[in-house]
Amino acid sequence: MAGLMLCLTFHTLYASVQSDDSASVCLEEIVVKAFPKKAKITSDGFEIKIAGTYLANSGTALDVLGKMPFVSKTASELEVIGKGKPIVYVNGRQIRDQSELEQLASSEIKSVDVVTSPGARYNSSVNAVIRITTIAPVGEGFSFNDRTTIGYKRYAYLFEQANLNFRKNGFDLFGMLNYENYRECPRFDNIKTQHLKSGTVYQSSYGKDFTKYPVYEGKAGINYNSNNQYVGFYYDFAYRPAKGSSCTFTSRLLNSVLDDELKYNGNNQRHNRQHLISAYYTGKSGKWQLTANLDALWQINNRSTNENETSVFNSARIFTTDNHVDNRLLAGNITAALPVWKGDLHFGAELSDILRKDLYLSDAEFISDNDTEIRETTSAIFAEMSQTYGKVSVSAGLRCEYTDSRYFLWGEKKDDQSRKYLNIAPNISVRIPTGSVTTNLSYMRKTSRPAFEQLSSAVRYLDRYSYESGNPNLKPIYRDYITLSSSWRDISMELTYCSTKNYFLWQTTPYPVNPDMTLLKMENMPSYNTFDAFANYSPCFFSIWRPVFMAGVIMQDFKLNHNGAEMVLNKPLGIFRFNNAIHLPWELWINVDLSAQTSGNGDNVYLKSRWNCDLGVYKSFDNNAWSMKLQLNDVFNTYREQMTLYDVSSTMRVRKIYDTRDLSLTIRYNFNAALSRYKGRGAANAEKDRL
Repeated sequence: MAGLMLCLTFHTLYASVQSDDSASVCLEEIVVKAFPKKAKITSDGFEIKIAGTYLANSGTALDVLGKMPFVSKTASELEVIGKGKPIVYVNGRQIRDQSELEQLASSEIKSVDVVTSPGARYNSSVNAVIRITTIAPVGEGFSFNDRTTIGYKRYAYLFEQANLNFRKNGFDLFGMLNYENYRECPRFDNIKTQHLKSGTVYQSSYGKDFTKYPVYEGKAGINYNSNNQYVGFYYDFAYRPAKGSSCTFTSRLLNSVLDDELKYNGNNQRHNRQHLISAYYTGKSGKWQLTANLDALWQINNRSTNENETSVFNSARIFTTDNHVDNRLLAGNITAALPVWKGDLHFGAELSDILRKDLYLSDAEFISDNDTEIRETTSAIFAEMSQTYGKVSVSAGLRCEYTDSRYFLWGEKKDDQSRKYLNIAPNISVRIPTGSVTTNLSYMRKTSRPAFEQLSSAVRYLDRYSYESGNPNLKPIYRDYITLSSSWRDISMELTYCSTKNYFLWQTTPYPVNPDMTLLKMENMPSYNTFDAFANYSPCFFSIWRPVFMAGVIMQDFKLNHNGAEMVLNKPLGIFRFNNAIHLPWELWINVDLSAQTSGNGDNVYLKSRWNCDLGVYKSFDNNAWSMKLQLNDVFNTYREQMTLYDVSSTMRVRKIYDTRDLSLTIRYNFNAALSRYKGRGAANAEKDRL
């Protein structure tokens, strides 16, 4: 997170000149040093310059985004505070996997836009967007860069990536090979209290999971440009096999009397493959600019398990499950732009067609087989206009989406679970500069439809007393945002009010076959409101120390029915961050980053306080041809995920311990560095995330 700053220091110097030449006297050299000043406020968020600043030495794009104003990073997960997980674009193309952010070096980034009020050009389900613009490539010929990361967090891991590029005249050939090998072993302990017909159940569980997941990925593509006309395509393949094991011990008491003790051991295998073909065209003709994108995506996700559950008072259960999921997406969009009066007009259309098949089988009589299929077609039209009147800028847009979703169970269409949605998503913003203060006020309506797994009616086995299922009858979530953003010198601020309707949560209900067992099922909740306030201060001191301070609060009025009474979850949640970048001689950079979160409520959860500290050292060599970064995350091993979850009939206290203390060394080498000219934006990007 970092607003950026401009520090200019002027010294007046008087000197006498001894010269017989009255024509001229030349000064040999004047050096002016400047540091970019804070985040620049835009009509939909904030723009932050990266190139030429200390942020260019952060390491990867993921490291940079974790330092952006109002963005938080946990491991490889990003969140725009108050808006949720963002959609991330690199040069207009949406990334499909967060690992792409680790493949992009921070030194290759020109600027980052943190979009907190995305307009009509984005899918109505997108609450936040991050746009990354890379440095324009120069020169021609062959280029190569390689990144190697070795690290240790309980287990050693390796990341190896090579990028190739050949550019000649208007042609640009590019390719990428990527290999990753990780292992993780999170530990957990849970305490659950349930109020059932048979009485009060107290259940204590603890255990650990182990997963080994290599990644094999390759990409190849071509671009061509001539006279402001650009066209290109690429093919991306990813194979992610994984092996894992789980071990859990559970003690169950009914009305304070021991009811059962369970021991679970399981092994699972995953074979996930993805094929993506993406093509684009962008060009200018007179005042018109036209952009088109076509995407075809195929995913095959297979998961098989061998499970063994023993009980003190009941017979053992040994069984297997197989889950086979096929996804296919065909999508395209087209956007036209032209100057109109005192601004610009953008309008266009988007179309996507999805086919999802989900087959779930088991050899156990107490688990139901399930075969579902979803066919979904979404069409959208949108228009967005921006105008400038003196110093005041106004932007307004409207997006109209129609979705026809057909649901099939064992090959038979279920009309009561098929859905048709017509969604209207407006947005408007007004930006007013007053002296050194710039203020932006915006409104937008957003919709979130359930992920396909959340719509599945398949009942999955958790243990002999608990099952889990999606809900085909879930309604979409509607959110109305009002956001006030402002910047003054080195300070940026943002206030957001949000009204949420139909929010869905996991709810514990009696299992239909046996009311003394439970079914965890998604359900829509009543409306509630949230209010967020955040400030970011980023000065520079002594020209070598660049600290960034951030503080904020999240408040809500969430209510739910818990154990027959209304429960109000409204304790504010505080978030703080103090980042430091220190520039030493020999182009050596040291980063010391601290973050903390107070206890408080978020949705139906009470979160306990937590904090952590990260250290990093960066050094470049040979005019940036080589660079090294030594990073130690969670220095004091203090990061813990501890929370209490409430629903209609249960309370669950959860404690998860991840391997967050992480020591890594990254070495980069660049030969005749050049970036791909790929300018595609991708199509149906929100639908790809739902898959």
